[in-house]
Amino acid sequence: MRKSIGRQDKQKNDLFPLTVAERRLMVIKSILVVVLLDYFFYQSLWVLFPLSVVGLFYYRMEEKGLSKKKKEQAREQFKELLLLVSAGQKAGFSAENAFLSSYGDMKALYGRESSVCRMIHILKSGRENNIPFPQLWKQIGNQSGIAEIREFAQIYEISHESSGNMASVMEKTADIIIHKIETEKEIVVLLSARRLEQKIMNVMPFLIMFYIGLTSPGYFEGLYRSFGGALIMSACLLVYLWAYAMSEKIVSIEI
Repeated sequence: MRKSIGRQDKQKNDLFPLTVAERRLMVIKSILVVVLLDYFFYQSLWVLFPLSVVGLFYYRMEEKGLSKKKKEQAREQFKELLLLVSAGQKAGFSAENAFLSSYGDMKALYGRESSVCRMIHILKSGRENNIPFPQLWKQIGNQSGIAEIREFAQIYEISHESSGNMASVMEKTADIIIHKIETEKEIVVLLSARRLEQKIMNVMPFLIMFYIGLTSPGYFEGLYRSFGGALIMSACLLVYLWAYAMSEKIVSIEI
């Protein structure tokens, strides 16, 4: 069971891989977050070790956000792929050949390391191994975790078995994805002001503490040098982390 779960996670990572540079940046940001929290709430080297748990959670959150962004990009690339394949079918190509021949255009648009090129590579490898296209699309849908691709795989399988109009199916699927992307962009625009307010409020406590510490040196000294002060600062830190998590949840809307 564990091997199966691990294999599925590896397949998803292969489809939406995080580069070394991206992981390095997330590690640096996580370390900076830990150092920042230690400086403002404790000013003790010993606290860096328990605060590393917060850094780990921040890393996981950043990783999840980046994976989500890559999925959104993959969905938009998939939409362009369907439109291109639909045009190819109208020009006389079969669905399979239209998918495979679209690799050059997708590579020129998004690069060879893009998610859509990885999907086409899976289709090409599967065809060389005589694996049916419906099964390959089902595999891609499961690996990607993208609802539109999973639904397309189901529709593709039904249309393939019943010899349906694949060009019309792909045009309709692309149209649905376009409307969903446009709706999400409208929501992002509506929430942009709230997101800016959220970022300002997340930074404001640190700016206030920095200002007080700069204008009144030693003001927080009692909190940093006593057990009771450490408890008070720990309670403040927990409240801040809870508020940060809630603000992230509020401005994150799934369609």
